[in-house]
Amino acid sequence: MNVTSTSNNSDVASSADVMNSPGNDAAAIKNEFMTLMIAQIKNQDPTNPIDGTEYVTQLAQFSQVESLEQMRANQSSQMVMMENLGIVQSAHLVGKNAMVPATEFNIEDKPLDGKVYLGSAVENLSIDLVDEFGDVVHTIELGSQEAGDTAFTIDPAAHGLTPGDYSIVANTTNGEVTATADTFLKAEIEKIHFVSASGMMMAELGNGLGTLSVLEISEVS
Repeated sequence: MNVTSTSNNSDVASSADVMNSPGNDAAAIKNEFMTLMIAQIKNQDPTNPIDGTEYVTQLAQFSQVESLEQMRANQSSQMVMMENLGIVQSAHLVGKNAMVPATEFNIEDKPLDGKVYLGSAVENLSIDLVDEFGDVVHTIELGSQEAGDTAFTIDPAAHGLTPGDYSIVANTTNGEVTATADTFLKAEIEKIHFVSASGMMMAELGNGLGTLSVLEISEVS
């Protein structure tokens, strides 16, 4: 099982170190505040003592600062907890197959499943398989299709594909109107990692589909 957190964890650690470093925590600020207040009381002018309400105001201001520092410390701890929880929850995805948006892929000798999403019905749907030189080496004819998802399979043996890199283009026809449609391919999730800076969980997939957010996965099997 391959689940990691990226080097951006250092950002969280750095923030936590600054927050918890000597002189920056709530306890240090409180001690400094009390030291200054005692010094102020000791050195006040006996003929013109400081108004007691001023002490109350200063104490209230300190309480606000202390509360803010505590909130910052709690937020840092929560970020670390959320990251760890996210990694644990996503660990079960490793080794499973995910359907993701894709137009390029790498294939060896095993069939590769995919689907085309159609916003409306079409008179004809076909999928061009294009090699790395830009040549259409095979076309999968799917005919008339209703709106929604239309499944297809890229079979190297049946379609005469040699191992390598390819791209796909889904072409639709309605009368004289031609267009392209969104394509999705299914591949195994090989690794999950968490990007602390963005708070995003990323999935690395096989068959040359690359790395993308888990939010882009349309289905898992």
